[in-house]
Amino acid sequence: MGEVWAKLARDADGRVTAILPLVDHILDVGAAMAALLPGWTRPLEAAAGRPLTGQDSARLIALAALHDLGKANRGFQARIDPKANQKIGHTGPVAALLNHSKLRAGEAARAIGAMLDAWGAAEHFAAVMAHHGRPVDAFAFPPDTGVWMKFAGCWMPEHGHDPAADVLPVIAAVCARWPLAWAAGEPLPQAPRFVALFAGLVTLADWLGSDSDRFPIEGPYGTDRIAVREVAAAAAAQARGLVPSATPPGDFKAAFGKAPFAFQAQAAADDLGPVALIEAETGSGKTEAALWRWIELRRRGRVDGLFFALPTRSAAVQLHRRVDAMLKSVWGADAPEAVLAVPGYLQSGDATGQALPDYAVRWDDGEAGGKPDARWAAERANRFLAARVAVGTIDQALLATLPVRHALFRAGMLARSLLVVDEVHASDAYMAGLLDRLLTHHVAVGGHALLLSATLGARARAQLLRQPMMSHDQAVAVPYPALSGRDAVRAVAGAGHEKQVRIETAGEIDDPVAIAERAVAAARAGAAVLVVRNSVGGAAAVAQAVAARAPELAFRVGDVATLHHGRFAPDDRRLLDAAVESAFGKTRGAGGRVLVGTQTLEQSLDIDADLLITDLAPIDVLLQRIGRLHRHVRERGAFAEARTIVLRPAERDLTPLLTRKGGFHGLGGHVYPNLVQLEATLRRIEATPDIVIPRDNRRLVEGALHPDALAEVVRDQGAAWQNHAAMRSGGVSADGQTAAQVALDLSQRFSELDWRDAEKAVTRLGGRDLLIDLDPPLPGPFGKSIHRIRVPHWMAGNATTVEHDGGGDFRLGDRLLRYDQWGLRHR
Repeated sequence: MGEVWAKLARDADGRVTAILPLVDHILDVGAAMAALLPGWTRPLEAAAGRPLTGQDSARLIALAALHDLGKANRGFQARIDPKANQKIGHTGPVAALLNHSKLRAGEAARAIGAMLDAWGAAEHFAAVMAHHGRPVDAFAFPPDTGVWMKFAGCWMPEHGHDPAADVLPVIAAVCARWPLAWAAGEPLPQAPRFVALFAGLVTLADWLGSDSDRFPIEGPYGTDRIAVREVAAAAAAQARGLVPSATPPGDFKAAFGKAPFAFQAQAAADDLGPVALIEAETGSGKTEAALWRWIELRRRGRVDGLFFALPTRSAAVQLHRRVDAMLKSVWGADAPEAVLAVPGYLQSGDATGQALPDYAVRWDDGEAGGKPDARWAAERANRFLAARVAVGTIDQALLATLPVRHALFRAGMLARSLLVVDEVHASDAYMAGLLDRLLTHHVAVGGHALLLSATLGARARAQLLRQPMMSHDQAVAVPYPALSGRDAVRAVAGAGHEKQVRIETAGEIDDPVAIAERAVAAARAGAAVLVVRNSVGGAAAVAQAVAARAPELAFRVGDVATLHHGRFAPDDRRLLDAAVESAFGKTRGAGGRVLVGTQTLEQSLDIDADLLITDLAPIDVLLQRIGRLHRHVRERGAFAEARTIVLRPAERDLTPLLTRKGGFHGLGGHVYPNLVQLEATLRRIEATPDIVIPRDNRRLVEGALHPDALAEVVRDQGAAWQNHAAMRSGGVSADGQTAAQVALDLSQRFSELDWRDAEKAVTRLGGRDLLIDLDPPLPGPFGKSIHRIRVPHWMAGNATTVEHDGGGDFRLGDRLLRYDQWGLRHR
């Protein structure tokens, strides 16, 4: 039997050209964990409920190092032959080594068992074996003996060789390197959240210690190997932004180029606690307030990283540039690059990457592997949260609390960061439930979070800030703008300007031609018109009608009329986002134009429209959309008065929608199914068509979303509405319960975590969407070839095959799809 190996290098013919001995790889990963621990000491101690001792650290390092000891089994070692029939892994077999009646009496099993007993590390060892991204069934409690019994044979002595004996040199090498771990002492911290956090760190250490550039398979293996590997591990952790670093001195003006508003300065207050909330009108500078809080928390040593979570990809793309500019202002030439945490974009700082075979990435400032360490976290979606600074979508954070692969890694990476959640509102009980579970764990491991909202309804405030539910009158009396912690709320001065808005209603929600004619008429009078619809189909119908009637006024990319929604390929989304910013951003020129889109336009984007036309939606969503209206000071001619036209059904009575599936372009359908909220919203804007932002925000939101206000609507509307309200209440309750059922409860023992509801969990977050590669590529509508596109799971069905002839249509299984200037749709 040759030397026990951990990793191999092969030539093009599959011949082994070099091996990395198991002992060396084990020590590489131990060195990586030693380099990483300083960056996570604060969250580990918060989770443990006590300071970590030097022996605690040594034991965590040793356990992480032993992650691959199962590779000594005969089945895994046989994989050196590329023609090996059976592919045996290395985690489940460890359970067989420790539990099988003929193996557990052996010297290797006894050595491991004694170590785990002395350290109190049975749960921690199960966490180590989960280093590939999820717990191993063989280490679950209660144990399923059938899972590991099948691996027993790969440890049994055969032909004079005992594979279990090959484990002993591995343990001896780790003991020799970190002898303090084996000295007598108190057990490791037993808190389940501590164990879960450790599990995520082991995955990071394994990835770091498996980097063949830093730890080459070819060696060296000489006597200086310990020094070489520890220097390499420290350098890699430093280059990837995985060790604490100081924030350069500087004030708010140095970071953002202007003096702060009062609430922006106060957002950095030290007494807000671990979860804070900023409520202020759209466009008031909440983003800068959030970034300033992060900078100040870094200076105080409370956090290191930042994850800025937004509701849409478009919002993340736009904010990414702003955050990266801020980093350059604060750090100068040594600034960390902000990672764009949106799958498919490959953006780090100013650099754009191109995916290559075998998971390699070429960055636009060099060949494949350019700045590999600094941009490591940007190259795969499951690494995003390991970036020191990342801007992405909320689903990337919520995946840290769902039973999906690498959830514990995501949660562990997030633990060192300030989590900022932008555009929080109350429309989705499922998402609110997941966010609540995420915040619970994040705070328990010492994390900090900041929630941003134009106005958060009382129910959502109570849930997320863990406060008592207020009555309607109490909720309306809460100050606005406001800065809140879990213990108190304080009034703060806002941006210092108010916006008067006239709201009209029109019964045209089911008439795209009438909507287009309204928009075109206003554009011909010089207005920049924004049309926001509740569904892609409704938006496309209006955009096509605008292009047919006034092509010169239609929003376009280059010479191609189009619209903005989420069903475009990543490369085209970049073009669309840039075109939106050019045509409707702060520096837009004069002249009429019409931009049509969906919810991708309503949140976080810096859009400045003269006139807003929008489908009816819950009041908190409407206020987000109204925030795109008259966002900046400019000359507006005939549109000096801010006007919003809210589209409703032709008949004012919404009762027919109670029994109509799908409603009108999402109205009453799956987008905003709570008709009681829509009726309450319609009543509020009809009763007070002239509003002042931000003065009226709190009154409007509570008047249309507070349970007391909704109950009043139901009482007025009769039995059919009472039935609908009961069904919706049950649905909201069910959504909240579903979130509680599928979300990971990391207060449970690691070996008891339930990983069975993964499919249900990820479907709600688009996790089952199909990302397909196109070869040959599709001809993109805006001049770029489309090599990759995401197909929503409901559109893809169970398809796995793609066929196309290079035209704009392609077949996905038995479904024919088209991708053109109006986005992806069924043909």
